Amino acid sequence: MALFNYPGKWYGQSLMVISSIRLQKRCPRLRYLELTNTSTTDLPSAVEHHVQTWGFKLSRVKFIFICFCFFMVFKIYKWKSILAETRTPHKKMTVDEVIFSLSWAPSTSNFTSFNDSSSAQHSLVRLEQPRAQYCVGDTLNVLVEMRNYAGHPKAYGGDFILARIYSPELEASASGDITDFQNGSYHVQFRLFWPGEVQVSVLLIHSSEAVKILQRDWMQDYNKITHIGTFIEGEKEEKSQCALRLSSNRPLCEYRKKEDGEYYACYRPKTLPCNSLTIMQSSYNQSDPKLTKEEAQLLAKENTGLEIENGFNPVTVVGCTGALHRPTEKCAVGMNSPFPGGYFHSKRWSSFFCQIGPFLSKVTIQRCLKRKTLYLLGDSTPRQWMEYLTRLNVVKIVYGSRFDSYFAHDADSKITIRWIKHSHPWLSNFPSNIKTSVTIPQVLDRIAVGGRRKDVIVVIGIGQHFRPYPPEVFIRRLQSIRRAILRLHAHSPQTVVVIKLENSIALKSSMISDSNWYGYIHNLAQRKVFEDLNVALVDAWDMTIAANTFNVHPNDIIVSNQVALALSFSCH
Repeated sequence: MALFNYPGKWYGQSLMVISSIRLQKRCPRLRYLELTNTSTTDLPSAVEHHVQTWGFKLSRVKFIFICFCFFMVFKIYKWKSILAETRTPHKKMTVDEVIFSLSWAPSTSNFTSFNDSSSAQHSLVRLEQPRAQYCVGDTLNVLVEMRNYAGHPKAYGGDFILARIYSPELEASASGDITDFQNGSYHVQFRLFWPGEVQVSVLLIHSSEAVKILQRDWMQDYNKITHIGTFIEGEKEEKSQCALRLSSNRPLCEYRKKEDGEYYACYRPKTLPCNSLTIMQSSYNQSDPKLTKEEAQLLAKENTGLEIENGFNPVTVVGCTGALHRPTEKCAVGMNSPFPGGYFHSKRWSSFFCQIGPFLSKVTIQRCLKRKTLYLLGDSTPRQWMEYLTRLNVVKIVYGSRFDSYFAHDADSKITIRWIKHSHPWLSNFPSNIKTSVTIPQVLDRIAVGGRRKDVIVVIGIGQHFRPYPPEVFIRRLQSIRRAILRLHAHSPQTVVVIKLENSIALKSSMISDSNWYGYIHNLAQRKVFEDLNVALVDAWDMTIAANTFNVHPNDIIVSNQVALALSFSCH
């Protein structure tokens, strides 16, 4: 095992020596043959009988010896690849380290009254150093000044705001980059990508007081979802309560994955064994007694996602020679993906950092995917990609269910697309079969068996079903996927892996379970966990914020541009 501590160039030389010594110990007459070049008639009788029986000749023995050495070198190389994950030079962060790196600046004041919280109606957005007109490529700087419901300036930060610029007549929009000064003021920076009249929109999604409640609740509450497990053995069925954490005042059936630290449990059914758990169904708890009346008011729909009034008119942007730098690099895995990373114009997404291919039609998509297999792994948002591609007649669904998995194929182009949902937790009233579900790492490990796979694209999109749980649950899943990606790339370094970040979802009546703030933090976690891997990012959050789309399943304009960006990392 000490051999693996040496640089790669020593593997072959060391192995040749080791293999030769081992072979000579087992077959000393082979060494005699090589040293003396003696014919078979000079061998002792036992060896002579062996050679005559199998018809070995000197050249064949040498050939077998050389082949054996090459075989052993190949095996050592494969062992080296398998161990690459455990010896990766990248620092492996613990769950707590990831959470700490994502810490949101909390409100420094204790919540005492709703009227002391941030008010979109009383806050103001104004331009910094306004000009008569701007050039395409310029930076537009905006200052947001937060005030409470009494109209008094806020003295601390922590508000969750989203910002974008847009030109409705051009169907153009882009997200803004927000900096919290921690004193009640926020700086928003926009890159001006197109000429025309450009408007600015700033939404107060949650006040800092509301974020503090979300943060407190998120870190400790495992009981926002009710899971009911169905145990089946033969014709007999029994139901029991399940959860990611259960009190141990009753006997438990515990389901633990030691390799990744994931865990859930069910109360033991009356008669059936624990291994008979087959079906899981989930539903949201309707009320949360931990919230006071004023806390619930902070998270109510009428106080979520409100527009902050602008103190200025739309700005005029004109085309100036050489003002905007257009990307010249082709999209490639491992590229830095900044935020904001692009913009919409005429319903088409353009990246700020790489050239997106024209993969918006059946012909161009089929040309890219010809003789390839596309894996779409995760929740229902990657499933949307499958449904979109079938509507384009890129492939036809052969079999499957939208609650489990899809298999689609096109015989002419030899394209295969598979959507496979992620394993528990899966939040749905529709029965989910625990026994047949597979984890994303299991799928990736099966792909790795195929060796050097230039013909495989993997897209991973998870997060929506993890929002109601503390962040450690999601981060453990990400770390498990990270390890599987390392194993996949050790075997198949040319396999393209795309991480699809979460998109924004509807502003519901209660945000305690599904707030977009959770999704925002999830995306920061994904960037942190996967930042040093050779993967590509599709920033669905950037696209949906730019388009002002608050829907867990965005429209085909968003989906088609996500697909086009993802394929650009594989096809040029």
